[in-house]
Amino acid sequence: MGNNLFSVLISTIKSRFAAIVSRVRLWTSWNYISTRIIGGIRDFFFKLFDVRPKNKNDYYTIFGWMLSKKLAYSAIIIIGVLSIWYISVTTSIFSSITEAGGLRTYAYDSVLLRLASNRVRIKGRSGYLAYEGDVKDGYVTGQGVLYSPDNVILYSGAFEKNVYEGQGTQYYDSGVLHYTGEFHNNLYEGQGILYREDGTEEYDGGFAAGLKEGTGKLYDSGGNAIFEGSFSSDNIVYSSLLGKTAGEVRSMYFGKQVLYEENEQIGNDFAVVMNDIGALYYASGDESASDDSEKVRAVYVLSDVFRSGNMEADEISDLKLIFGEPVYEGNSSVIMPEAVAINVLNNQARAVSGRVNMDTTEVYSDDIIINDFDTTYPVYIYTFNKGDLIYSFVCNQKGGYFDFFEIMESGADDEAA
Repeated sequence: MGNNLFSVLISTIKSRFAAIVSRVRLWTSWNYISTRIIGGIRDFFFKLFDVRPKNKNDYYTIFGWMLSKKLAYSAIIIIGVLSIWYISVTTSIFSSITEAGGLRTYAYDSVLLRLASNRVRIKGRSGYLAYEGDVKDGYVTGQGVLYSPDNVILYSGAFEKNVYEGQGTQYYDSGVLHYTGEFHNNLYEGQGILYREDGTEEYDGGFAAGLKEGTGKLYDSGGNAIFEGSFSSDNIVYSSLLGKTAGEVRSMYFGKQVLYEENEQIGNDFAVVMNDIGALYYASGDESASDDSEKVRAVYVLSDVFRSGNMEADEISDLKLIFGEPVYEGNSSVIMPEAVAINVLNNQARAVSGRVNMDTTEVYSDDIIINDFDTTYPVYIYTFNKGDLIYSFVCNQKGGYFDFFEIMESGADDEAA
């Protein structure tokens, strides 16, 4: 009888709690939970997009316009969802990690790239690797490497807000070294070394705004030093040779040179052609031309283009824009250094009115005695004064183009006299 009472008790308890157990099982089942969540989200959006205002308190008043509060909330949420979607599909924030080095990769126009401040990779418009290196506050800043679409390194070094700034190395499109040194605002600035595309060194020295400026050393195509001295706006400052002795010039110019000296019967002047820098210098005096004490009186630049800063001239009309009106112009007969310059230019291409007749004796291949020359050979001269220097441009005739020019210090002729 006791067992029967116990069974009845157990059955009674089970019947009382069966409903509770069933309900607990229901509440903890995934189907029930997911159904309630989805239903709650559905109800939320039903309420959210039920933008019909019920009374005047459901409106915002903006500049006299009535705007539904629920409509405004809906618009904000939609814009937020769309923004999150856009960020996720246009950047690599969620899943794009590079295979090598663990660097995060961004498209060049990625929104999140604007917020990055670490070492990254950036892809160009067509998907190639354009940059690998440091970024800060969305700018390429720090150390990095810039690549071409052909995966050739174009630049390696320091950046500041997307431009070359500081120490760096630039390459030709072929990948050959072009320049190594200091940069400012994408241009060569400070000390650096410039190379030709064949790999030979061209120049080692100062730069400003991307051009040779200050002191530096120039090299020929064989990599041999040919000149060490002053440069301005990418050109040799030829006037820096004025007043130097022949010995001092030789410590600046190391290239091939040819000495033209007058026979003692006609004078003591001499001219030295510096082939590798396209110029010659002229000196005169009572002593032998072999004496290094003779000082340079004039430098002849064997170029038909004159450069001053950012300006360039190859016609007399252009020269007047640089210098103003000439202090002298007129017909003239050649003097010895002009005759040498004309003949040197005619060895390269026809210049002025052709060669000047000249009787010479070749002592050595680089030492030539001038016995006589045609002093009636006609030229037309334009002379300009700029600061302490006098520039004389030698032409075939009045107006038009010039063939080469002379630089002298003011008063040099008076001193010689």
